[in-house]
Amino acid sequence: MMWNFALLAAIALAGPAETQASAPEAPPAEAPDRISYMGTGNGWTGGRTEWWIDRSGRGYYRTTIRHEASGRFDAGPQGFERIRAILRPLEGVRELPCDGAVTDQGTGLLSWRRGRQENTLRFDLGCNFRQPDAARERLGEAGKHVEEWARAK
Repeated sequence: MMWNFALLAAIALAGPAETQASAPEAPPAEAPDRISYMGTGNGWTGGRTEWWIDRSGRGYYRTTIRHEASGRFDAGPQGFERIRAILRPLEGVRELPCDGAVTDQGTGLLSWRRGRQENTLRFDLGCNFRQPDAARERLGEAGKHVEEWARAK
């Protein structure tokens, strides 16, 4: 629990992804083969959004939240690295500490796969997170890029 809190504090201190570029980076960990996300809409709108991107930059996006859209894309290795850089502070986190939750909000899974090993961060978007929304902002930014690439196909 303390480890999760420390990681979440580090995410909050890192701030939005744009400001992290100026901070010195830790030595790169082995890159995952694939990053994927699957999340549900809230209890009122329902639906589901899912996407994945592999190390080559090829991926897929699909949503049924508010409107239905889907598409394959190829953002190249630089696209994969962009998504990885945005989500990197979350790679070691397995749970976002929650102080109570609104029960009709969406849930999600963010996964990093390396070979046969997969690490997953599970979260509830209705949580009152102890460190406000740093993880949600990063996930939103990554999802925005993936959606744009899929729609531009």
